[in-house]
Amino acid sequence: MKFERLQYPIKTLPNGDSLNLNAFRLTGSASGPHIHIQSSVHGAEVQGNAVILELMDYLSKNEFRGSITFIPTANPMAINNKSGTFTQGRFNPHSGNNWNRNYQNLEDHTDIFQPKSWIESLKVLEEDKNSIKKKYKEYLKECLNKIKEKLSPTGLSEDIKLNLTLQLLASGADIVLDLHTGPKAARYLYAGEYCEEKVKDLPFPFTIIIPNEFAGAMDEATFMPWVHLSRTLKSLGLENLDPNQFESYTLELGSEEIIDSSLALRDTERILSFFSQRGILRGKFHPTSSFEPQRAGKLSDYKTYYAPIGGLYEFSLKPGELGHKGQTLCKYINFSPLKESEGLQEALPRCSGEIKILENAYVINHNPSAVISEGQTIYQVLEKTWLLN
Repeated sequence: MKFERLQYPIKTLPNGDSLNLNAFRLTGSASGPHIHIQSSVHGAEVQGNAVILELMDYLSKNEFRGSITFIPTANPMAINNKSGTFTQGRFNPHSGNNWNRNYQNLEDHTDIFQPKSWIESLKVLEEDKNSIKKKYKEYLKECLNKIKEKLSPTGLSEDIKLNLTLQLLASGADIVLDLHTGPKAARYLYAGEYCEEKVKDLPFPFTIIIPNEFAGAMDEATFMPWVHLSRTLKSLGLENLDPNQFESYTLELGSEEIIDSSLALRDTERILSFFSQRGILRGKFHPTSSFEPQRAGKLSDYKTYYAPIGGLYEFSLKPGELGHKGQTLCKYINFSPLKESEGLQEALPRCSGEIKILENAYVINHNPSAVISEGQTIYQVLEKTWLLN
């Protein structure tokens, strides 16, 4: 195995110091796919760092094929942005942008990204799938560098520069795993419709199937160019040359602001099981115990409950639990109904209330704070699920 440490400067600070992306590349003993794994694009989402450490430890002792680039703290600006004891790392405090919504949609740059013209410029009938895949990766990198030049005459914003750097680093990958967490969350992942049949090999308890569309996140930024290639080859009657074995997932590893080493071992086993299914591990991988049943649902059935009134909230259902229609999701306290003109016995019942779940659903996330204003998210649940295994 070969080990390398790589640094990529992303921001110069007013005092002259630089912030760098620290990347670690492991190359196996035989040829194979390239994998890009990053964590903590949102600064408070730190569990992925523990998982990366466990993965690196395992791979340092066991033979594998191909190469893997690990970027543990993929956003040093976010992870260093503290307010009291809390890491304010989801949004750029200067622009207000979500750090995971600034990746480039290649379709927005039709003057640069032209997959049909690119295919027609190849002697495509003389190519095989592997050579098309290799050349397409080179084309994607070329397009992203041209987009960077196009956007930079007046300078790049810090969030665009960070996301473009990560996107360029991932452009040569065959598999991309973007490690996140929820607020107070279960283990789950996002997978595009294009790989719905493959996702059972990544044994997470819950999968949310998202449309093959770009919405700004890393998984979509990396899988959509391959979806475009498949569509273009099909439109030209060349679907037999489609090399699309690319996979990209967003993995949600529980709750933000938490490192849990014991759960990181289980998260690592899920990823190593996936690597084993893809032939990346040279030996057979055996998890310590069987994985939970895998359930999936569509993004359209991923429902958000918002607070109908500001107050102090007590959560009744935990992440991962199944809630039944009519069951209490949470209770709240709000003292505003208390009026001096009324008797206390009559007014007190109106100072509390509860919110019930509308349909059977699994709890995926809930707000990490009991202090909630009207209109803020209280729960996210997944309805109409099905078993994958």
